[in-house]
Amino acid sequence: MNNKIPVITIDGPSGAGKSTLCNIIANKLNWHVLESGMIYRLLAILILHKNVPIIEKNIIFFLKDLDFSLFKKRNVSHILQLQIVGETASKLATFAEIRQMLLYKQRCFRKLPGLIAEGRDMGTIVFPDAIIKFFLKANLETRVCRRINQFKTIGLSTNYKKLFEQLKIRDERDQNRLISPLYPSKDAIILDSTNMTLSEVIAYSMTEIKKQSLHDIKI
Repeated sequence: MNNKIPVITIDGPSGAGKSTLCNIIANKLNWHVLESGMIYRLLAILILHKNVPIIEKNIIFFLKDLDFSLFKKRNVSHILQLQIVGETASKLATFAEIRQMLLYKQRCFRKLPGLIAEGRDMGTIVFPDAIIKFFLKANLETRVCRRINQFKTIGLSTNYKKLFEQLKIRDERDQNRLISPLYPSKDAIILDSTNMTLSEVIAYSMTEIKKQSLHDIKI
């Protein structure tokens, strides 16, 4: 791990707004972006496409075919956001060997001038030496509404009650899995965005970044 390259991490549950905040901060700092959930979603798409049973030893075989260039292809954007893809990705994340194999791939995103990484264990496992760690959260009802609005922007529709139960189950799985469970690191900045607008979340985050007074960060 190259400690000379600064990293800012954003962890939190599904629907908290991590991806949006991650990309906005990265754009302001002109840093690279790692949306770790997309790595698992790409693997999930591959598994679903090939009808591979979700058994760890079977899935490991397909890891070598994980093509990151898919991130840049618009024709998979809708597929990446499908609920079945998200649910499959969440299940894949419970396998220890798969997480270990993807750990190296995630750390390869660390390049100059810096990296903004979002996920579930970016600040606790993947980049424990991050210069700033955010833990972004919001209550379940708020996250469900945000996810529904996100789906609408890409032409997808879903039922509130169904999505509520799905996110609730995913929260429980993320928090209770034995490998890399979701929890804030001891040095994380806890940010509850339940009653905050996106502009307020961005402003708060950038203020915290500026407080660091790091020569590596130029705003």
